[in-house]
Amino acid sequence: MVAGHVDRGETFTQCIIREAKEEAGIVLKPEDLEVAHVMHRNSDTAENNERVDIFFVARQWQGEPQNNEPHKCDDLSWFNLDNLPDNIIPYIGQALESIKNKIYYSEHGW
Repeated sequence: MVAGHVDRGETFTQCIIREAKEEAGIVLKPEDLEVAHVMHRNSDTAENNERVDIFFVARQWQGEPQNNEPHKCDDLSWFNLDNLPDNIIPYIGQALESIKNKIYYSEHGW
């Protein structure tokens, strides 16, 4: 999944469009994005424990997805929601399960 932190002065939509271009080399348009899930997460880091994650679904995009950050991401592959890899990050797995089941809000790590 494409992910990142919102920069100062940036909306969630602007963030996912920027991160998709940086990380996966694809171009997203705001009208093709839909918020699919919101998660309030305790990230268990000493720096900042609480996060609010916004998960978008892109109905279409321009370009072919590619791994532009191999130093941060070891693989970029498509998976069926009913057959996710065993090593998925737990909160990502919870978010995908929630999206699959049309659950729009969840909490993780509390």
